[in-house]
Amino acid sequence: MKLLTAIALAALSLPFGANAFAQTSTSGLTRADVRAQLIEAEADGLVPALKNDYPPSAQTIAYNRELYAIRHEESAGTASASASALRTSDGSAAD
Repeated sequence: MKLLTAIALAALSLPFGANAFAQTSTSGLTRADVRAQLIEAEADGLVPALKNDYPPSAQTIAYNRELYAIRHEESAGTASASASALRTSDGSAAD
């Protein structure tokens, strides 16, 4: 009788266990979309935020915007410096 009860219990629990492993994507966002949103939030000064400063205060947002501008000014300066290094002294592009 115990064997019959165990088999019945296993048969009834099988459909419920299958739902636990179903992978459904409800967000519809791609990895690129999430990355773009994260970069936008960083440019707006919303991230990084401290755990005890959420939502970030106006002072934190201003500070984060300054840091973002400095970081991206340096990277833009590096890119323009490397592009100008490819030019020769007479202004033509080097091959």
